[in-house]
Amino acid sequence: MEWILGILIIILAVVAIFVIYLSERITVFETLLGINPKVTGEKLAEHVHFGPNPFGELSGKDLWLAMCGEELEDPEIIVDPTDLDKKRPRYEFVLSKHLESLLEEGRFDARNGERSEAKAVLRIQMLRGSVESYIPFAEASRLYEIGQELEANPDKGEKLKMETGEIVEELFSKVGITAPTTLVESMLSMTHSISEAEVETPELDQDNDAESAQLPAPSSDKELGETESTDKA
Repeated sequence: MEWILGILIIILAVVAIFVIYLSERITVFETLLGINPKVTGEKLAEHVHFGPNPFGELSGKDLWLAMCGEELEDPEIIVDPTDLDKKRPRYEFVLSKHLESLLEEGRFDARNGERSEAKAVLRIQMLRGSVESYIPFAEASRLYEIGQELEANPDKGEKLKMETGEIVEELFSKVGITAPTTLVESMLSMTHSISEAEVETPELDQDNDAESAQLPAPSSDKELGETESTDKA
């Protein structure tokens, strides 16, 4: 009887070790894929379809509220102020692209004689995944209308430019970020669009430098051969 009990204990110990091993392996794969262990169900499907969210659990209106320093709609999301500050440069890009898209969509619809509802929530593609951006509907709607007016009344360009600048400054002020100096011009002319590389965080720059440093150096023999060929020529 005792030997049977001993075998059962050994079997249970092996199963426990195997479960712990699998748990650790799953955590490793989640880390490699950039999946938050808390991401399940619909959020997991969203992660697979749109890629990882650079802002973690923050998305849409909750992301906007967090950047504004206001209470979130989802009380289960815990915000780390220090981590949030590190992500503000990325959010600068997200907000800039959202504002650009609203005004450009208004212009595009005006050129086609159409009108649609301004997108207060818009998914923004980034270098590493994507995130839903939100701005208050009043500002979103007005930027869309400015796009419409730019096409219908180009002679009001200066007045619309001033109003656009005021809206941009107000929105960026709410999230505690200085608006990019070229943003209003790019929104009105669309000759230059804000890119994520322009507002990339120092941490990401260091990662890129590290990746560049790992690239193999050119063969010295090859370089020497090319140099000798050039000299002979």
